[in-house]
Amino acid sequence: MARSADVVAMDCEMVGLGPFRESGLARCSLVDYHGSVLYDKFIRPEGDITDYRTPVSGITARNMEGATPFAVARLEVSEGQMPAG
Repeated sequence: MARSADVVAMDCEMVGLGPFRESGLARCSLVDYHGSVLYDKFIRPEGDITDYRTPVSGITARNMEGATPFAVARLEVSEGQMPAG
């Protein structure tokens, strides 16, 4: 059985990219076992956003202003450098 310190939950919001609206990460949220936020940022996906999927994702163009680039977010999460917000 996993210890509570080993349990993390993730939620992601996706937007559509390019002419075929392929999914791209636009928000990543991580919480620990107790619900404390470990990471919660808007992420600027690699590619042109053609569908914000706002009714489902809640993401808007304004959220992407100043969003963390995908490559930076990937490093922050993979290296455990996850400042919340």
